[in-house]
Amino acid sequence: MQKTTTLTPLALKDAPALIETVFPAQKVSFEAQKERKANLGQTLTGLGSYWKGRKPLILVRAIVLGSLLPPTDDAEADLAIFEMLMAFDDEGLARRALAANAFSAAKLQELIAISDPVHYFSGRGWRRDVTDDDKLVLYRQALATLASYEAKASL
Repeated sequence: MQKTTTLTPLALKDAPALIETVFPAQKVSFEAQKERKANLGQTLTGLGSYWKGRKPLILVRAIVLGSLLPPTDDAEADLAIFEMLMAFDDEGLARRALAANAFSAAKLQELIAISDPVHYFSGRGWRRDVTDDDKLVLYRQALATLASYEAKASL
């Protein structure tokens, strides 16, 4: 026997949103400022349009997501989930750094102690048989050496 649920119109009308209880304003502000300063990151202005009121996309995403997510009793878990969805957490930052190819082979070896560098590097760069998952392990370790969110996100 199937149990059906019914939708109640405006059931969450007076329920608070996540943005009202916990919101990483400093991280969102840093990311928005970084997007503003990236000339190629703004597609509309890059195409020749002139639109003064354009808000940074990361800011809009954070506000919409924070408005849609309901808060729970655990504010720290809510913040961790929000940061994971926005890729503000260490895993998201490592993936972004990998996509941007933020670390050279030499820089990685300066930042972290690699037990078997021959497994990852050949001559000047990465070995061809090293997968992105293998690189991501090293990127996570390298990002862990950086102290602040700004230092990690600036890569």
